[in-house]
Amino acid sequence: MLPPRGRPQPNRPKDGVRINQEIKVPQIRLIDARGVQVGVVDTQKALQIAKDSELDLVEVSPNAAPPVCRIIDYGKFRFEQAKKQKAAKAHQQSTGQIKEIKLHFQTATNDYRYRMVQAQEFLEKGFKVKILVQFKGRELSRMEFGHRLIDQARIDLSPYGDIEELKVERCFAIAVSPRKGGIKKKETQKPTNEPIKDNPVNEQAKHETEQKAAGEASNNGGNPDSQRGQNA
Repeated sequence: MLPPRGRPQPNRPKDGVRINQEIKVPQIRLIDARGVQVGVVDTQKALQIAKDSELDLVEVSPNAAPPVCRIIDYGKFRFEQAKKQKAAKAHQQSTGQIKEIKLHFQTATNDYRYRMVQAQEFLEKGFKVKILVQFKGRELSRMEFGHRLIDQARIDLSPYGDIEELKVERCFAIAVSPRKGGIKKKETQKPTNEPIKDNPVNEQAKHETEQKAAGEASNNGGNPDSQRGQNA
């Protein structure tokens, strides 16, 4: 059984909002059940009006002088507040939060495509996306491969947002902002299924392996298996 209107509700969530008898100030600025501003009235009078209406007196602006209170169903008030907070949180996430996707200059084609699908989904939800190709230590001597990778990402994501170049130490980086007005369906496309052009995994590593094998063959009279036999 619910407690009578006009009395404290001891089991309600502690949300910091004072209602009914919890409002101790002698006077308040009252908004009635229709949303009309009544003006400054005695708190006890406002409590009686709320009780007669079978509603609650809820303090909606405690820092005003005098505090502003509204006659409303407290359950409805909580629902409205929760709805506003959820909308504000969603807006903050979509406009302020940045999703970061990190790549390596040796990222394989399948992994690259998966990361691009992730980036597209983030952009469609309204997030800003940062793409980074990172280098460490000796990898700095091979930065040209990362440049090719970031160029491919720029091509794949350009239909989904506006590209911005970023200066990040030891990285190639771009930021992609969601396009205002949304993404046209005819512009959307899946990331390329072709191997990334000149990706070191597909090209450079293969080239180095062939050169090493040729060198070993030359040192062993044209037989690349002889050196492996000696090592065994």
